[in-house]
Amino acid sequence: MHHLTAFIGCLCLILGLALPVPATAAQKAAGAPLTVGLMPYLSTRTLLRTHEPLVRSLEQQLERPVQLRTAPDYPTFFRRLRDGAYDIVISAPHYGWLAIKDYGYQPILVHKEPIRGVLVTAVEQPLTRTEELRGGTIAVTDRSALMAILGALSLADEGLIEGRDYRFVSAVSHSSAIQNAVIGKTRAALVNSTGLLLSPPEIRDKAVIWRELAVFPGQFYIAHPRMQQDQLNAIRSALLGFEQSAAGREFFTNTRQGGYRALSADDRAQLDRSLPETRRLLREALAQ
Repeated sequence: MHHLTAFIGCLCLILGLALPVPATAAQKAAGAPLTVGLMPYLSTRTLLRTHEPLVRSLEQQLERPVQLRTAPDYPTFFRRLRDGAYDIVISAPHYGWLAIKDYGYQPILVHKEPIRGVLVTAVEQPLTRTEELRGGTIAVTDRSALMAILGALSLADEGLIEGRDYRFVSAVSHSSAIQNAVIGKTRAALVNSTGLLLSPPEIRDKAVIWRELAVFPGQFYIAHPRMQQDQLNAIRSALLGFEQSAAGREFFTNTRQGGYRALSADDRAQLDRSLPETRRLLREALAQ
């Protein structure tokens, strides 16, 4: 029965449907559940396992049901974000910043630790210099991902131009991108270091980090404009309470995301620079 329940939960999350967690009588009386949208940067199973402690903590502190939702790919996720399918969104910073600037979303918190984009290869085929990427392919989760945007700029600074010297190849998740590099389908993968950490051991143990290629602010927690200020205050307080709890400390130890902080002026300045390219790439992705 336990395995059947877990399977049904995973299936719901894959389809972008609600993933309910058992509610107390007080939670049921509180009305509609709080929906939390998760960017699909990891496999559904890993997203579910990683964020379950957060969901349970929010339910307990807010005294209302909380449902996780995701999407099958990045464009679908952003369409749902744009269309208001989620109350709260845990997103890559450039998507979060675009949602704040263009759709009126409200910032809640940011992970303390920055996101580190690393170039990963198979252990048996490590890279020793940038030139070895020439004529090859690099797996990424999506070309509109900030990691790909900044990674392409870094490689251009070293003389490698996307489309001329190498190509990005999209994968459904960080684990899938790493797997492509491990089995030789691509020369390398450009992934989030946390994504590598949380990948299944059978993939992670066959991969090796060559170098860091991009560093940018941690994941954004943002709220849809329909959320009232008192709701935002309660959610922010609940998140900070989770950070200080035993479950929260374990969560941030496992993910190495460091806890929470407020959005800073430096975050805004860095993300403003990438905003035009983010808009362009998303416009192309959403048009397909």
